[in-house]
Amino acid sequence: MTSYAAVADDGTSSNTRPTPALAMSETKSRGRETQVLRVRAAGFPRRLAAAIVDVGLVVSLSIAVSLGATLALGVHIPTLKELGPDLLMAGLLDRNPMAVGAIGLLLGLSALYQIYLGGVLGQTLGKRLFGLRVISSHGRMPGPLLASVRFLAMVLSLGLAGLGFVWCLFDRERRALHDHLSCTYVILDER
Repeated sequence: MTSYAAVADDGTSSNTRPTPALAMSETKSRGRETQVLRVRAAGFPRRLAAAIVDVGLVVSLSIAVSLGATLALGVHIPTLKELGPDLLMAGLLDRNPMAVGAIGLLLGLSALYQIYLGGVLGQTLGKRLFGLRVISSHGRMPGPLLASVRFLAMVLSLGLAGLGFVWCLFDRERRALHDHLSCTYVILDER
């Protein structure tokens, strides 16, 4: 298990790079107190399982809302034979309001889910289920701004054929591309 430390201080120190470590300690440096939070990095299998739960929840909610809107508006509901990526792609190319709305809803819910739960609370529901937490390089919750950067970087990671997520398999600190771009870490929540 990879371990590293996140430095949490009064904000005057410019050195916040995590270093390998095993326990929590406090140190004094140049007249100010610096707390070093020692944590364990989350591995790929746990992160993948949490991501599957998170995607499942967001997609299910998006489908339910889209279906409800379809029924409320009296729009034709496709049969099971018609369902598939080609139906969605054709709807997007034809600028079908239901297809564009469904994709917009999926992106919007994903953004809110990741920014609020992952950034403000530090855990999405999938991460909570698997005992994971997102922290900034200062050892705190990322916050809405950093979580927004992290979400945009996640879209980039996914846009690169998912290779940005696989990055954490080969990274010494087990960080994915979006973790590096947003200065965040996914750790085991040992509270």
